[in-house]
Amino acid sequence: MSCKVFSYLLSVLLIAQIPINGISAGTDDNEIDNAPEYYLLQGVKVYPADRECALLGGLCVHHSDCLEPTTNRGLCPSNKHRGVECCYELPLRPAPCEQHLGICMDNCAEYLQRPGTDCQGGQVCCVLV
Repeated sequence: MSCKVFSYLLSVLLIAQIPINGISAGTDDNEIDNAPEYYLLQGVKVYPADRECALLGGLCVHHSDCLEPTTNRGLCPSNKHRGVECCYELPLRPAPCEQHLGICMDNCAEYLQRPGTDCQGGQVCCVLV
């Protein structure tokens, strides 16, 4: 066997051994196995949206992190045990600018500024619209 073929086969074997860290669904119930428990938005933990909440345009967050809850309670049943409810408006908390869906800039309109914790040198966190 030539050196080139041997190198190719070795490469294929090594690549096959690398674990792929992706999201996969179960074959029995089609539920997502390793979805993240929550993500951060504006410094607030946002849990995976249940259908009932998503249809209303809300986000599933802890009830204490909500400024404007939906009229109906119980629209986030998969995280109800954590005190999570469907919410329309989140508070603005200090967080990395990316969590505010913005970037650090030298200046921008005041109504676009958010409390970004990672902007340096006099820059402000500006929401990208």
